[in-house]
Amino acid sequence: MYHLGKILEVITSDEKGAKSADGQTYCLLEMWDENMIIFRASAQIAKDVKEGQHVLVDYSPVPVGGAPVPRHEIVAIISEAKGKKMLAKLKDSAEEKRKLRQPTVEGMPFHGKMIG
Repeated sequence: MYHLGKILEVITSDEKGAKSADGQTYCLLEMWDENMIIFRASAQIAKDVKEGQHVLVDYSPVPVGGAPVPRHEIVAIISEAKGKKMLAKLKDSAEEKRKLRQPTVEGMPFHGKMIG
C-alpha cells in the first residue's frame, strides 16, 4: 500500500546547524488527504528528493513487536505531471466521500415545532 504526498521541506544532517543521530534524510510532506507528516526518505533516493516533488510513501505493514505497523518510508519520486494528476484525482475522490457523509438539509430529520 502506498500513499501520495508532496514534499514541503527536506531535512538533512548536512545543513548548517543541524545534527542527526542516524544521518538520514527526512521530508515534511503534505499528503493527498491534507495531513502533514514527516517521513524518512529511502537511502537509495535520499540525495534526489527536493521540495515540490511528488513522492510515494510505502505504507506496507511490517511487524514491530508482533503487531503490523506501516513502514512509512519515501520510496519513489514521481514526475511532476503524473504527481499533479494523481493528487487531483485523490483529492477529488476524498471530497466526494466527504460530501456523501455530510447530510443535506433535505435529508436531516426535523426535531421541533414549525413556527409561522
